[in-house]
Amino acid sequence: MTSTTTPAPRTEPPTSQIRYSPGFPAEHRRYVEKSIESMIERSSAETARMRADAAERTAISQALYAPLIRLAQQDPDTAGILRKADETPVPFDEDLVHPQRSDSHGNHPGTTATLDIRAGTEIFGIPYHFDWAWHDPAGGRPFKLVVDRPNGVVAIDGRAGPKIDGAENFVYTRAGFGVTLLTDRVVSVMGRAYRTTDDHYTVGAGFGGDATAEGGTDLSVFENGNFVTSATDKRWRKRVSQNEVDVYSSGGFGPGATIDVFWTMRPGNTYTFNVGAWVYAHRNDGLGNTWSQSSIIANLIFMSVFR
Repeated sequence: MTSTTTPAPRTEPPTSQIRYSPGFPAEHRRYVEKSIESMIERSSAETARMRADAAERTAISQALYAPLIRLAQQDPDTAGILRKADETPVPFDEDLVHPQRSDSHGNHPGTTATLDIRAGTEIFGIPYHFDWAWHDPAGGRPFKLVVDRPNGVVAIDGRAGPKIDGAENFVYTRAGFGVTLLTDRVVSVMGRAYRTTDDHYTVGAGFGGDATAEGGTDLSVFENGNFVTSATDKRWRKRVSQNEVDVYSSGGFGPGATIDVFWTMRPGNTYTFNVGAWVYAHRNDGLGNTWSQSSIIANLIFMSVFR
């Protein structure tokens, strides 16, 4: 994993990247890097299990429909209809990811929050200590990825399917921001983050195929780079099959469900507290066009810790 304050230009982006704020302590960087490595390992293992389960269902479906697919391919009229269907534009926004800008003080248009400030509460606002982004190395790269730490914005557009210039099979991408925490005593901690998102997906499946779109936001905590706990706000999940098409847009920014993380801090350890957004787009080809686009624009406005 490469971690630099200013990443060197490269033709292909790395599987993962981390960028630090000026003056970030060098002794904490190894823990941040280890935490991202742990995040990739855990999430990739879960995605592999999810895809393996889906592959079993797909294999059964394709075996059942294989004879019908062969007959359809041999029939001239049916073949013509299928060619026409493949030429039909996919219903999605070609330029979907346009992060909503904010000024350098973090005044996000259309977002408000009420804070319950108590003794022991710490508020971490933008630009945070570091930002991070990665995609599952077994899948494709995101079509678009914006990680704007000065404004607290993450935007991810994940696409699967050649017709929409996506990966062949699937894309799973996460990105976000984090802070590091220390303590001089054993203390119980609760962490939260205020988040608003603009969510979009489109999925379509040909005969014998299927497509899935999923996304949301989450919190995660690591101790010396080792996973401690996490909480997820899944904003959407949609799976279609057998000539189904579905298109969704949240219609603008809105806050999601309140999610908390709880853990115990101990002296002598470095804790990494992250807030991020993620998308998953997956397809299994069938007869006719099959695609999945899963996109999110997330304003990750502030993080709070109560101890």
